[in-house]
Amino acid sequence: MRASDESWDLSAISRRAFVRGAAGAGLGALSVTGALAGCSTASGPEQPKGIGDVPQVQLGAETEGVLYKDGYVGPRASEKKPFGDAAKTFRIVVQQNAQVVGDWNKNEMTKWFEQRTGVKVKFESVLVTNTDGTVDMTKINAMLASGDLPDAFLDIPFTDDQISLYGQQGVFTKLDDYIETYAPEMRRVYTEYPDWRNLTAATDGGHYQFRGINDCYHCRVGNARAFINKKYVEKVGGAIPTTTDEMRELLKLFKEKDPSGTGKMIPFTGGVNNQIDRFIMNAFLYNPGGDRNGGWLRLQDGKVDFVANKPEWREGLRYLRTLFDDGTMSREAFTFTDDAYLRAGNQGRVGIARAYWWGSFLDISYDDGALWRDYEAVPPLKGPNGVQYTAWEHYNYGAARLVITSACSNPEILVQWGDAQMELEAIMNGYGGDPKSNWSWAKKGETSLTGDQAVFKIKEWPPPEGQSWSQYSIMYRSNDFRLGQYSNPDNPDFEQGLYEASTKYEPFAQPKDFQLQPLIFDESSAAQKADTAASIEKHVKQNLAKFAVGELDINDDAAWNAYTSAFDGMGMKQYLELYQKAYESRPK
Repeated sequence: MRASDESWDLSAISRRAFVRGAAGAGLGALSVTGALAGCSTASGPEQPKGIGDVPQVQLGAETEGVLYKDGYVGPRASEKKPFGDAAKTFRIVVQQNAQVVGDWNKNEMTKWFEQRTGVKVKFESVLVTNTDGTVDMTKINAMLASGDLPDAFLDIPFTDDQISLYGQQGVFTKLDDYIETYAPEMRRVYTEYPDWRNLTAATDGGHYQFRGINDCYHCRVGNARAFINKKYVEKVGGAIPTTTDEMRELLKLFKEKDPSGTGKMIPFTGGVNNQIDRFIMNAFLYNPGGDRNGGWLRLQDGKVDFVANKPEWREGLRYLRTLFDDGTMSREAFTFTDDAYLRAGNQGRVGIARAYWWGSFLDISYDDGALWRDYEAVPPLKGPNGVQYTAWEHYNYGAARLVITSACSNPEILVQWGDAQMELEAIMNGYGGDPKSNWSWAKKGETSLTGDQAVFKIKEWPPPEGQSWSQYSIMYRSNDFRLGQYSNPDNPDFEQGLYEASTKYEPFAQPKDFQLQPLIFDESSAAQKADTAASIEKHVKQNLAKFAVGELDINDDAAWNAYTSAFDGMGMKQYLELYQKAYESRPK
């Protein structure tokens, strides 16, 4: 299975992308359709009433023979009866994925799901994600601008801001009453993940997206993990560090004794895509990191607060400067590209690596002597004042979403269609491919990643081309479901390793009320927020490196004051006010 299947943070899409989406859809002049009137000014969310006198659809009888651990929370295998109208075909726009999905209309999951639901779908695939990972919404914006709306978009990366805006302007359908009547699987999610209803609501409290969950345990701490070569630790007579002082002394041993034997030992490093601040700075203050909601923002007694200008941040920079002065950390910790990081790792030169997983700095194989097996996770470090946090993700577990448009004359059918994807067998076929060749239910006594009864076994991920919908379906992959994967004790896979690595961090997770949850902004605020965020990100990252490597003197008050005062010129006060307003007006 893929080690880095963390769900996208769609709130990070740039202002340019947001404005391009809004302008391309005619939202500036509100010219797409007469339905595009001003945003709703409802005082609060209405409780869903359901659809007329239609009986509420309930969960089907559970499938026999599927095993779960005691206390399991998540999707279950159950009976589903067809509900579609064979005379109607829905047009649904999806992302191109030639490597795994192939032709959506000929895909095996597509055929199986049509038979199960009775719903006929004509998929229209478009290029949305470029090869470099950037989002290209050109064709989607053209559809919105022309009024040539499909019945629905499946996992097209609209931001939550956009969905809220388009929904309240009538482009996307409000789903609350449909969910109340037709979506027993989603109602299960709302019960088992109580935050989810509000986290997926628009600014008016309504739901214009039908969104799945991917509660990836190891992803919750992925950007705070670091890995250390335990054999190198043994060679220099050291120990796995637990404090910043211990890490500094161990790195000196790495430098002096060069256990790599290369003559070019790199005691500690990260890279452009493996930023070091979330690992190091949490020994000085709670640092949510730059890729979180808002970037370096936290909650302090209910107030939105910025961390990268605090005195504790300065102390963290002083610590990084000592590592640079010791010769145990270089500029490469900030400049390593992915390819350069891999080269250094594969040469055996890295002692401690700030990395999402082993594959960030090492080629991976299952050979007994593979180098990655020598690296284990470094627990969160305790700082000089006793601070010891790990930046734990309490909220960001969203997965694919279904957005039904105003062009759909039977939204109740598509709500049921999306809901049916959240049943366990549909999740497995959608994600795991062919049940005859690539996945099966676990047998009694077969153990999961946590050592409990396993739920399922999977042979290969991603599955062979044309078998699955990859991660584009509306799955309910709860934490118990994901950790319910069978793990061969004689040959554990990366999911096992990442689970075990992440258990070292969870005890140090910051309190939930420290973390700023994902928020939704109106169009003008979203544009202003994105512009300011881009300036802040550049300033923080550049000066983190400059102070760490001595280009700026962290002990020079003038240099520090110049760094902190620059945030005022970027509009930090207004930026925090935008977030505070969005936080206080969030659906509750």
